[in-house]
Amino acid sequence: MNPLVDIRQFDQSLWLDFISRPIIIDGKLQHRISNEALRGVTSNPAIFAKSIGDTADYDSAIKALALQGKTTDEIYTNLAVSDVQAATDLFRPLYDGPDHGSDGYVSLEVSPELVNDTEGTIAEALALWKAVDRPNVMIKVPATLEGLPAIRRLISEGVNVNVTLIFGLERYRLVTEAFIAGLEDRAAKGEPLARIDSVASFFLSRIDVLIDPQLEKIAAEGGDKAKLAESLVGEVAIASAKQAYQIYKEIFSGPRWEALAAKGAETQRLLWASTGNKNPKYDNLRYVDGLIGPHTVNTVPVETLDLFGKSGKVAATIETNLEHSKDVLARLPELGINLEELTQHLEEDGAQKFKEPFAKLMQSIEKKRALAVEDKVDEAKMELGQYQAAVDAQLAKFKADNFVHGFWDKKADLWTSDEAGQHSIRSYMGWLRVAETMVGAVPEIEQFVHEVQAAGFKHVVVMGMGGSTMAPIVFKSSFPKGENGLPMSVLDTTDPGAVRAIEAELPLAETLFIVASKSGTTAEPLAFGDYFYAKVKEIKGDKAGENFVAITDPGSKFVTDATEAKYRRIFLNFPEVGGRFSALTYFGLVPAALYGLPIGEILERAILMMRACGAYGPTDKNPGLEFGTALGVLASQGRDKLTIVVPDSLHDLGLWLEQLIAESTGKEGKGILPVAGEPLGDPSIYGQDRVFVYVGYKDQADESNTGKLQALAAAGHPVITLLMKDAFDLGQEFYRWEVATAVASAVFRINPFDQPNVQAAKTATDKLMKAVETEGKLPETEAPAASENGVDYYTAAHGDGAASVLKAFFAQAQPGDFVCLQAYLTETPAVSASLLALRQRVMQELHLATTSGYGPRFLHSTGQYHKGGPNTGLFIQFTDDNPQDLALPGRSYTFGTFKNAQALGDLQALLDNGRRTLRVNLGKDAEAGLKTLLAALPPLK
Repeated sequence: MNPLVDIRQFDQSLWLDFISRPIIIDGKLQHRISNEALRGVTSNPAIFAKSIGDTADYDSAIKALALQGKTTDEIYTNLAVSDVQAATDLFRPLYDGPDHGSDGYVSLEVSPELVNDTEGTIAEALALWKAVDRPNVMIKVPATLEGLPAIRRLISEGVNVNVTLIFGLERYRLVTEAFIAGLEDRAAKGEPLARIDSVASFFLSRIDVLIDPQLEKIAAEGGDKAKLAESLVGEVAIASAKQAYQIYKEIFSGPRWEALAAKGAETQRLLWASTGNKNPKYDNLRYVDGLIGPHTVNTVPVETLDLFGKSGKVAATIETNLEHSKDVLARLPELGINLEELTQHLEEDGAQKFKEPFAKLMQSIEKKRALAVEDKVDEAKMELGQYQAAVDAQLAKFKADNFVHGFWDKKADLWTSDEAGQHSIRSYMGWLRVAETMVGAVPEIEQFVHEVQAAGFKHVVVMGMGGSTMAPIVFKSSFPKGENGLPMSVLDTTDPGAVRAIEAELPLAETLFIVASKSGTTAEPLAFGDYFYAKVKEIKGDKAGENFVAITDPGSKFVTDATEAKYRRIFLNFPEVGGRFSALTYFGLVPAALYGLPIGEILERAILMMRACGAYGPTDKNPGLEFGTALGVLASQGRDKLTIVVPDSLHDLGLWLEQLIAESTGKEGKGILPVAGEPLGDPSIYGQDRVFVYVGYKDQADESNTGKLQALAAAGHPVITLLMKDAFDLGQEFYRWEVATAVASAVFRINPFDQPNVQAAKTATDKLMKAVETEGKLPETEAPAASENGVDYYTAAHGDGAASVLKAFFAQAQPGDFVCLQAYLTETPAVSASLLALRQRVMQELHLATTSGYGPRFLHSTGQYHKGGPNTGLFIQFTDDNPQDLALPGRSYTFGTFKNAQALGDLQALLDNGRRTLRVNLGKDAEAGLKTLLAALPPLK
């Protein structure tokens, strides 16, 4: 038997007199609701002082709010409201259930500074009611004489009220009168009375703490009153509670109440508060065991709740020994004790006991707030040489045009004068402030992580394309797995070898699959989801959905499909945030949190950069504006190959940057080409189209790169250096680069938020897939220009063997061009090494920039630049015969066929845009085929 559960048979509800973010996040509160019949939670300023002020649990949130310019009061309210919202959401099923019994509530108190301010109490209570925006919140209002009219007014407005600081029976009567009068006021307005709940919190232990010493003193002095005094020690609080319950029964009966009850009104239940024992002489459960009765609440501290669960005695006790309790109160005057006067003292003292910790809490928050706003973003080091004057001129123009104000005001004419383009821009500017929103979502995400861990999952696979997966890739490679995090894999290719590897390496039944698709229609993640759902269903049957999570935009068909498949969770992202700007949304942060990263700290750094970029008012230096202006001006003057240099620990950052920059700027024949993964060389191998940006760490030496960068700067190449304190600064760098990309696009006068040419490859792929569905295979391609040693070369001009075809292809290169390697292959170290060797040959012999990407990943990123940017690319597409092909459930084609169609569709889109292309099919062994090609490669000059 469990007393916590058994007490429900007597219609008493146990509420917890404590709230903190950790117990919401780690599942402890949910456990108490599910397994211990916990029916509600109360909070007060002293509780929040302990949970917020005395721990570091809220520090990241405090700093993030401080950087937004929030005052100390606003920070406290934000934190308290967020915790109460999260707790009310946990209790919502109880509140909505048929047996709620006026339970499922979480209480939030008005400021203790308003204890004697009627109008201030009303205003703050209404503001808190609106801010929490949950029907199962109660606003706590003190039962002072000034509080009574506030209680009446709030009840008339339909606000649930927890009346606090009740110590005496006469004040309790006035509280019930205020409650009933409020209901009558509401009924007079013709408004409904149902589901307006209130409790009257009668404080107990403090009564005995105050009166017992007086009784003990009288008893110790001896005389004719000693025996009486001794008999009343420890009895006054319980006696007051029992008499209060009799008053409750009297008031909530009879014609006046019955008229309100007929309109749906519920009684104002008595709540026993201050029930943690403060006297070591007494039984620690005296204020719980002794006050069990129908339609009452007992709100207890954590320790008392746990103790009651172990040794509580469950029996109806609220109406036992009523004559004795009545006699206890009646005989106090014989001892010269005026209970009414003492309870007035308790009210004043109780208010003070809340004021003091609240003041201490506010001082703690203020100290952290002041420290936070002193933090600054380190300035970039820009060595721009001859281009500095042009950059300064553009910055001056932006300043004259009030660009920064317009930027934050989402003025679309900063980028284009086209009306349709302006509408598109305004629709995708949500990324500007999404980090603020996500700060509030941190507890929700961390709560989900604990749920996943408790469910026994051992691994996470993120499945998506482009912006849905780039940030998780960067987080995984830039951070070690968090102490309690789960190992993470990312699947963003339709290559059957990669899919097979995931399936072979992981325990599918214990793997959580995240299907990430902004539109909910992206073919690749939906195919991944279908494949692994079918595999898990073979193991878990109808419970397969427990292993799946969706991240998508509201209203997408995927929401319906994931709901029907009983996915464990669906995270709804933000339609006004485009995929490549989504690193700081659910797409990036849910995987990061599952990997064990403190996402609040990442967001805190992002908001620091927001502040530096003018989000909360003018700034002396604007790192995003200055960096973006430099990139835009340099590209406009021919330095359009943005070469990204990073230490090994940040090797995947370039993947994220490639999509952000190329897809945003590569259109209308303009753009910046991000070049990632090229090892730095001697200045002599670079053309005059380069700008080098180094992203590294302040306190980590990277001599191999920094020495070469110094030589490049000395040779006249623009070099920009961005240094981070640690990997958490990726939050600020994500944001810096997003702002810079938008600013550079303004220099070009293009829309950075559309991707008009991405659809071309999709359309060509769809056409090929329809042919597959009708004919059972892909259409035949034209004969290769050359075939040699099992490798086929497809290009417009035929030649006498592989060397001839390759030489003719590279002969088309001009200064300022670039070579792009597109590998529709299984990603392996050997394949990557061969691709790098080819890049190095091109760099050394042709002095051209090179890029390399695995397909179809790049279709959703740099693919836009390939078709919409300047026609300066030479594209080599690598395919193979898919030796590890896999069938796709519910489809007439395989992963390999799908990938081949994507390759051919992309090739067709390149040709349609007049690009120079070469397709190389490497046969059944891609690694051997690449070595064959490298052996056949002639001198390129």
